[in-house]
Amino acid sequence: MSTLEDRYRRLLACYPAAHREAHGEEMLDVLLSAARPGQTRPSIADTADLLLGAARIRLRRAASGTGASPRRDALAITGLLAALLLMAEAARFAVDVPTLIGAATAQGNGTIGIYGLLYFFGTGPYWLAWTVIAVLAWRGRRRRAATAACAVTTAQIAFAVYGTALPDHSYAYLGRDFAGTSLPLALLATASLAASPGPRRGARLLGRARLAGAATVAAALLALHTYPAFSLLTGGQTGVDPRASMDRLIDAAQTMGELRAAGALVAAVLAAAALARDRTSRRAFVLLALVGAPALVNAAGEALPDSVPGTAMLLPGSLMVGTAGLVITGLCVRLVESPAGTRARRRVRSSA
Repeated sequence: MSTLEDRYRRLLACYPAAHREAHGEEMLDVLLSAARPGQTRPSIADTADLLLGAARIRLRRAASGTGASPRRDALAITGLLAALLLMAEAARFAVDVPTLIGAATAQGNGTIGIYGLLYFFGTGPYWLAWTVIAVLAWRGRRRRAATAACAVTTAQIAFAVYGTALPDHSYAYLGRDFAGTSLPLALLATASLAASPGPRRGARLLGRARLAGAATVAAALLALHTYPAFSLLTGGQTGVDPRASMDRLIDAAQTMGELRAAGALVAAVLAAAALARDRTSRRAFVLLALVGAPALVNAAGEALPDSVPGTAMLLPGSLMVGTAGLVITGLCVRLVESPAGTRARRRVRSSA
């Protein structure tokens, strides 16, 4: 094999395996026949043309949902679960609207000004946008859903960076609202819409039982994060004496934080159990760690306020925690799969 042929084969390796099997040798013959005498390296034009062609084919296959692979299937499962959690967050916002209206009206002495609208309802358009995206994706309009998701997530990233980098500027609080758990959820859902067969494929891979379980867990987490649940915990009132009222609120907030931490931990355990039965599901669980690790850290911060540094719950710290969770979970999955893989290889060798 000549040096030039070897280098062309490395470039052709960027194409999907099915495309290489059907057209690889023909493409290689054309490239070698067009080479100059004594040429040892692909030209810049040929290199760029091959790489762009590989990117176009892979993007076209991703957009059409063909050519499913374990990784893309795992991303489809992850995207479905991320979208489900985003819809739970949207439902939480809708449930909290009456309480938010009361708080905004009280702060504005009977009226809701521009500041009150932005402070209490500034994330409303975001949840509405993701609801529309979820409906488009489930109805099979995946290309439109992916385009809308990319636009919404790009705006969310910009707001999150603004609110985190410039905390003292106008409406920075709104940017910090976009830098929470919803950001990694949006990133996973957007990546799934752009590069996987889509949520319907994820639903088929999960099956009805696991999908119903995921919806139940999402509903339970939704209930624990609503103002009505907090009001129910305090009995709907905080007492007459202001000091007693504040003490009761503090105790209720501590209890609610502990309940949320327990809910997040139980959700993580159930997700691990439900997604541990096959390789594709295990890879989906690894991707979910990007969201699950910061969520667990934030829940621990609510339950044990002095146990988690405040920086771990801001945007840079949250991303670092999510990345660490992704790496650690991936290593754990590899350790779990390694003995099974070794036994399978031994059985193949013995049968051969």
